[in-house]
Amino acid sequence: MVDIVIVNWNSGEYLKMCLTSILKKDNNNLINRIIIIDNNSKDLFPADIPNDNRVILIQNNQNVGFSKACNQGFRQCTAEFILLLNPDAMLLPDTLSDSIHFMRQHNDIDILGCCLLDDQGVRTKSCCRFPSPVRIFFDAAGLSKIAPKIFTPASIMTDWDHLESRSVDMVMGAFMFMRKNVFEKNGFFDERFFVYYEEVDFSKRLSAIQGKIFYNAFISAVHSGEGTTKSVKAFRLFLSLKSRLQYAKKHFRPKGFIIVWISTFFVEPFTRILFLLSKGKVNEIGETLKGFMLLIKNKPLH
Repeated sequence: MVDIVIVNWNSGEYLKMCLTSILKKDNNNLINRIIIIDNNSKDLFPADIPNDNRVILIQNNQNVGFSKACNQGFRQCTAEFILLLNPDAMLLPDTLSDSIHFMRQHNDIDILGCCLLDDQGVRTKSCCRFPSPVRIFFDAAGLSKIAPKIFTPASIMTDWDHLESRSVDMVMGAFMFMRKNVFEKNGFFDERFFVYYEEVDFSKRLSAIQGKIFYNAFISAVHSGEGTTKSVKAFRLFLSLKSRLQYAKKHFRPKGFIIVWISTFFVEPFTRILFLLSKGKVNEIGETLKGFMLLIKNKPLH
């Protein structure tokens, strides 16, 4: 049996489609509970939630952040397995059954990721490696976009086709199929990460105690991507950069943190603007500048 945790924030129709995909007849005997943690969305009303006794809606009176909301959901779980699922993701008919079967056949795996398809059914790059200071510089300087096989990307493995199954450092938080006991071994998400990098930190800690994360290329789900944040690009950029600095402060030595700090404030603003100019996306430059200004105003780590 599976408990499914969904953290929602202004997901609109995405959440409805997500729940519809979960509550298919094929999944009836597989689902224990669906726990929705809503971070004070403006577009969600209890009447929008399916009338099913397995669905639990917890509505926060403010946006407490993704990590804290996830932990709210995890603490409600009692099933053998827990699936952390984005509201802009959808399950396919065999996603849950195949995931359960695979995990029961491989008791050494703590977290399972699957092939995530976009809205057109195209396989996306969803596995990640643990970032390093040098690789973060490659990203900030735009080098990993130009030649990813030479300048390895910091996190998302865009240099790998994702066609075969393999052990990986981490899988995207849009679909994380976990054993319940992983939290007993590893603790919960670090709530100092408001959003972004919480699953990186969680996976890094799990790796330190010899935990195993596996990507199965033959189990699939759909992930639209950016479903909840594409309308707030400046704020999303700010949160991503802030969390990256927090991660660097927590996991890197002082020299590594300095590399990330310099890359963030003195390299990346210029390369992002040059990239947008080269793509003719002049209208997005303002949002990029707003994101960096938010980072400066909010007294980032130094």
